[in-house]
Amino acid sequence: MKLDCKMILFFILLIDANECFVNLDEKLVEKIMKHLLSFFVFISCFAAFTLAQQTKIVFIGNSITQGVILDNPQEEAPPVQAVHWMEQQNMGKIEFRNCGVSGKTTVDFLPATNTFFAKVKVAADELSKENGVLVFSIMLGTNDSALRGNSKSRLQPEQYYTNMKAITDELLRLYPASRVVLNRPVWYSPTTHNTSTYLQEGLNVLESYFPMLKKLTTDYSETFPGQVFLGDTTAFDYFKDNKPLFYAENGNSGRFYLHPNKAGAQKLGEFWGKAIKSALQQKEWTEYPLSTVKEKPVIDADASRGIVAPTLRVYLPDPDKATGRMVIALPGGGYQGLAVFHEGFDWAPYFLSKGIALGVLKYRMPKGNSSVPFTDVKAAFDLVKQHAAEWHVNPDDIGIMGSSAGGHLASTYATHTTGTDRPAFQILLYPVITMDETFTHAGSRKNLIGENPSKELIEKYSNEKQITKETSRAFIIFASDDKVVPPQNGFRYVESLQQSNVPVTFLLYPTGGHGFGYRETYSYHSLFLSELSKWLKGF
Repeated sequence: MKLDCKMILFFILLIDANECFVNLDEKLVEKIMKHLLSFFVFISCFAAFTLAQQTKIVFIGNSITQGVILDNPQEEAPPVQAVHWMEQQNMGKIEFRNCGVSGKTTVDFLPATNTFFAKVKVAADELSKENGVLVFSIMLGTNDSALRGNSKSRLQPEQYYTNMKAITDELLRLYPASRVVLNRPVWYSPTTHNTSTYLQEGLNVLESYFPMLKKLTTDYSETFPGQVFLGDTTAFDYFKDNKPLFYAENGNSGRFYLHPNKAGAQKLGEFWGKAIKSALQQKEWTEYPLSTVKEKPVIDADASRGIVAPTLRVYLPDPDKATGRMVIALPGGGYQGLAVFHEGFDWAPYFLSKGIALGVLKYRMPKGNSSVPFTDVKAAFDLVKQHAAEWHVNPDDIGIMGSSAGGHLASTYATHTTGTDRPAFQILLYPVITMDETFTHAGSRKNLIGENPSKELIEKYSNEKQITKETSRAFIIFASDDKVVPPQNGFRYVESLQQSNVPVTFLLYPTGGHGFGYRETYSYHSLFLSELSKWLKGF
């Protein structure tokens, strides 16, 4: 909705009209002015809300996405039409990049090939320079189904699934807060035969990809809830029944229909726009910037390079299932990066199923200032407490969870805070605990307190020495064959907790190494979760 000069002038005249109401009853005048003011406030708020919405879209696909056969692809291609449709729905400011490339397959967009995925990354990086919701809209599969063509071999459904998963995995790794929309490819005629050979056999293979897309979104709903969506599923049948939406092309097997014409591109864009709108409306989590950085750089910075714009991603259970408990998770990464998936986001389904809210903190790296990560944790707890009533969270039942170096940060917060700042409980997965160089993780120690730290710093951040009888109860797990963070870190912490009569549960499994997190491939995954569930029910 837009407010032009005429509308603004109209409201000014209405407000000034109060001078003309002198002959009317005062109560009537007051009532009229009250309604006018309310209406003006509504219009202003609606306009502000609309303008605040910013969506950044990267379209990935082949010649159909590129619009290569259209007279004016820059103005007529399906991505352009999708954005036009979304703008007509008052969906706010939208920027996009068209990364469709004629003749390309899922193989060409694989991150490992370093060919056209690089183009996608450049586009996403450009759009991510400013805050906004980043969406990847993908329609690939047409060229994968060709018997002969650029890919040289037809992909079977299982390989199509693997390729699409590899592309999606990398997008989620590089842009953790993004959303991915997987659209079904559009129908083509059984006579399709140009420089590539499709025909009826190819069409059958194309349709065999559809269950793979559904399987992908189902699988991701467990590991990345609210981020990967099954997009358009209706365009295939719609175009099958509307051949005038295609260019009629002459090929080696007669006339065929493959590329949408201008009207077809407009219709396809509408289908894609609806799918993106649906994905944007499904909010399973919300990303909250923290107050510890005044000037907010890009939120979706690559986690492997270290977060410079701290945020808390919040997952909330259904209000009728909420227990009031919340866990703030701190992923590990040696204080030089963040393993946000298996040590953060992947935990959401587990906690939500128990009515427990989850916040995944993307904290800043210390880079010589050991107080920086701690400050972000404090800000995250403050944020949750500010929203406690709104999120159905009990401010006295907010616990902390940390893995590896994130476990050190979690135990630091648990032992260095007092009173209402202290977390209600701590869950530590293969945590770094001590700064004693005999048992610590050298990289975490160096990144946190430097190469030649003082005795005071070593003492301060050796958390087994900071425990008191007021320290929060703890649940700790290690694998005995962990070669990265020695289990002695856990032993020392448990011993100190016991000496202070702090309740503690300690699990030591024979195998698993380091960094298993929520990975289902961990041999003791089910047993570990079972024990954690029992512990959480115990208080």
